[in-house]
Amino acid sequence: MTSTVNKEDQKFAVTEVREGAVSIRHVNWTELRSRVGLLSNALRAKGLKKGDRVALVASNSVETLTVFLAVTALGGIFSSSSTDMGTKGILDRLHQISPKFIFVDDAAVYNGKTIDLREKIQALIEGIKNDKEFEQVIVQPRFNKPADVSSLTKTTTLARFLQAANGNTKIQFERVEFRDPFIVVYSSGTTGIPKCIVHSVGGVLISTAKESLLHRNLDPSSVVLQYTTLGWIMYLSTVLALFPGCRTVMYDGSPFQPDLTTFVKLVGDQK
Repeated sequence: MTSTVNKEDQKFAVTEVREGAVSIRHVNWTELRSRVGLLSNALRAKGLKKGDRVALVASNSVETLTVFLAVTALGGIFSSSSTDMGTKGILDRLHQISPKFIFVDDAAVYNGKTIDLREKIQALIEGIKNDKEFEQVIVQPRFNKPADVSSLTKTTTLARFLQAANGNTKIQFERVEFRDPFIVVYSSGTTGIPKCIVHSVGGVLISTAKESLLHRNLDPSSVVLQYTTLGWIMYLSTVLALFPGCRTVMYDGSPFQPDLTTFVKLVGDQK
């Protein structure tokens, strides 16, 4: 894909930071476009079409952002939950939207601990396997060495899933209407099962332009860090910082590890 004004190929689009700033990874627009193109073409090859729902239970990472952008490029509807939510809470959300695919991290890091998510993945599969739209869980590796998920049913690894794209990294956007659904978020669930809140393509874009350009005075030289998990609407703020060409900093884990000073220093270092 050719470079875009304020989103030039070699400019950093995303900075991924793991808890305690022990790992910092910069991704430029070329790499991000390539990742999105590869996954979107794999999803298309696997039958994802406009209006299909894709859910994600994962951390704030480049891999997660790739899913968001790939799904919405195809006109699919994105929805996410955080890894620290209970299985029942996640299923209460999933049953309402009937996702075709579910992307899940194989592990989570929080407060100095690494949590193996394979047991939760199997519980989610058992809870959703009879939904007529559901086809498969795609497991994303949270570390360099992926967890062994060969014993899990209706599951594949991200690497295996991407093979369906045959190496094609060109993004082919699906034309959508202004009013088409774009993302599903949820109420808190304090008064029963969480209620679905659907945001449209046009509504999100107008609100993004208003909030980023008018309210927050963001421009292509800005850097944005919104501390959030994927179970909260503020994840949308993290993603949509890309709209005006900002660099978005995606922090995964507790901001208090090993102490708050580390997080404050990170904010200063990343400007």
